[in-house]
Amino acid sequence: MTTKKKWLLLLLLLASICLSLALPLALGGLTQFRLVQRLSWGALLLLTFLQVISWAFNALRIQFLLGFLGQKAGFGEAALTIISAEFAGVTTPGGVGMPATYIFLFNQLGLSLGRAAGVVGLMVVADLAIYGTLLPTAALLWALQGGWSYQTLRLVALTLAVVAGGAYGFWALVRHYRRVCGFMGRQLAKVPWLARRHWRRGRATVEFFRSIRLLGQMSWPQRLALYLITLDFWLPRYLILILVVAMMHQSVPAAYLLLTQALLRLGGQASFIPGGAGVEEGGYAAFMSPFMGAEAIAFTLLVWRFFAFYWFVLVGGPFFIYKVGRAAWDLLGKKA
Repeated sequence: MTTKKKWLLLLLLLASICLSLALPLALGGLTQFRLVQRLSWGALLLLTFLQVISWAFNALRIQFLLGFLGQKAGFGEAALTIISAEFAGVTTPGGVGMPATYIFLFNQLGLSLGRAAGVVGLMVVADLAIYGTLLPTAALLWALQGGWSYQTLRLVALTLAVVAGGAYGFWALVRHYRRVCGFMGRQLAKVPWLARRHWRRGRATVEFFRSIRLLGQMSWPQRLALYLITLDFWLPRYLILILVVAMMHQSVPAAYLLLTQALLRLGGQASFIPGGAGVEEGGYAAFMSPFMGAEAIAFTLLVWRFFAFYWFVLVGGPFFIYKVGRAAWDLLGKKA
C-alpha cells in the first residue's frame, strides 16, 4: 500500500469517528458524556460481556466451518481471526476489509484462496438465514403489538423486501454459478493485466462456489448447529441496544429495536464512510424520534455506537496489528 493510500484510510477513519460523534453532540451537547455516570459499573460490565460472548460464538462458528472443510483451528486462533477481521470491516469503506482479512487469514491457515472465500460465503449464508427468520418474526410481532398503522406496514414491508431480495439474489448466484463463472471469465479476459491471471482467478471462483454448495452436503443437525451458533453470535449484539434503552427507562418495543438495528446495519454497509458513520446515526434518530426525546436519543445512540463501532476500533486495533501485520494492511489498501 502506498503512503498516500494509508493516509487516506486513516483520514476516512478519523472523519467517520467525528461524523459519528457529531449527531449525539448536536442533540445533547457535551452533557452526554456526563450522563454515562448513569450507567453503573455492573451495567457496563454486562454490555462488555455481551460483546465478548458475541465474539466467542463467532469464533466457534469459524471453528465449525473450518472443521467441516477438514481444516483445524484452535479457539484462540479463531478468536484472533474474527477480531482482526471485524476491525478491518469497520475501518474500511463499505466494510470491504472484513472479507479481505478473513480470506487472507484463512489462506494463512492452509486453505486455498477459493476455499477461503467459500468459508466467508458460508458465513454470509448463515447470516442471511438469521435475517430471513428472526427479522420477519420480529416485524410481525411488533405489528401485532403496535397495530397495523401505515408506518408499521411500511417498515415491515421494507424488512421483508430486503430479506427476500438478498436471499433470492444469493440463491440465484449459487444455483447458476457456472454462468456467473463464464461471464466473469469473459469480462476478465477483456482486461490485459487481468487476462494473464485469467485461469487462476477462474479456478478460485469455481472453488468458491463449490465451497458454498458444500452447505447442501451438511446433515440437518449440522445445519441446525450452524444456525444456532450464528444466532448466538448475533443476539448479544442486538441485546445491547435493548438493554441500554431499558436502563434509560425508555419504552420502546424490543421487536422494533431489533428491526431498526438490522436496517441501520444494512444502510451502514451500503455507505462509503467506514463504520456506516452518519448513516446509522441519522437513521437511528429518525427511527427513535417517535419514542424518545432528543436527550435520550443522543445518549442511547452514543452508548450503542460505542459498542457497535468504537469498540471494534479501540479493542480490535491491537489484535489486528498483532495477528495480521503489514502484509494484510497492504491487502486492505488494494481492496479499499
